[in-house]
Amino acid sequence: SIQDITARKKAEEYLLYLGTHDVMTGLYNRAFFEETIEKLESKRKDPVSIMIFDLNFLKHVNDTLGHAAGDKLIRRAAEVLRSAFNAGQVVARIGGDEFAAILPGEDESNTSEYLKHIQALLELNNKYYREPELSLSVGAHTSSPSLSLAKVINLADDAMYRSKGEYHRRRKDDIL
Repeated sequence: SIQDITARKKAEEYLLYLGTHDVMTGLYNRAFFEETIEKLESKRKDPVSIMIFDLNFLKHVNDTLGHAAGDKLIRRAAEVLRSAFNAGQVVARIGGDEFAAILPGEDESNTSEYLKHIQALLELNNKYYREPELSLSVGAHTSSPSLSLAKVINLADDAMYRSKGEYHRRRKDDIL
């Protein structure tokens, strides 16, 4: 009887884990990310910074080296992001090659420090793994009383797309 309860409890914990985490990366999933945003919005305490990350050249890696190499790149990105943030912060895979971090209590200056730290971790990761290169486009925005967290996410997403455009323009110029 005790073994049955233990096994059932472990199964319940595992199902809870699957409901809140991305299986490939071990990071939180989009559902958990959205649930956290709703909770923060209902008990609003500014500042809250949101960072959005997008993996550069995943399609190219998948097309040239195969999907296993692309999956490895996604796991490497998750490894970098997991080590960049603290325990009270939510880091989630919110799409195929898109990640987000929720940073309660962090303002713009702290966010820029996280960006520097992530860049250093990316460089270290690329030295260790070599090919293919791990590169992330990043956008961030910090809340203010007049902005909903949904709007903060949209502004961070817009900033990420601007970063992605700049990155691809620089890469194109490097090739030419």
